Amino acid sequence: MKILYFLIIILSCNVLAEGKANHFKVKYVRVDKNGKGIVKFLQPLAGTPSSCGSSHNSDLAFNTNTEGGKAIFSIVLTAYTTGKKIQAYGTNNCDIYGVVESWNWGFIID
Repeated sequence: MKILYFLIIILSCNVLAEGKANHFKVKYVRVDKNGKGIVKFLQPLAGTPSSCGSSHNSDLAFNTNTEGGKAIFSIVLTAYTTGKKIQAYGTNNCDIYGVVESWNWGFIID
């Protein structure tokens, strides 16, 4: 039973250790010639953003060289051009840009 409680605590901490765009609007989108992109939201990420992205606390990174990155780019551009909000979660690491938390998953809010 103690092991079960321990696992629940560990898994709960890991789930909460990420930056979160909680119904945020997009301020701008940037894509570099290497395909790496950044979405900047109008407010800082909620939750527990990664420490590696502390200097870019309103941003999430993505890579348009991957199918997932292309989908993220589409979501972000659609939200930006229509004025819709985004619910998005980070990965709690900065593996795309060394100083911006990477996008894990997200969707457009009506």
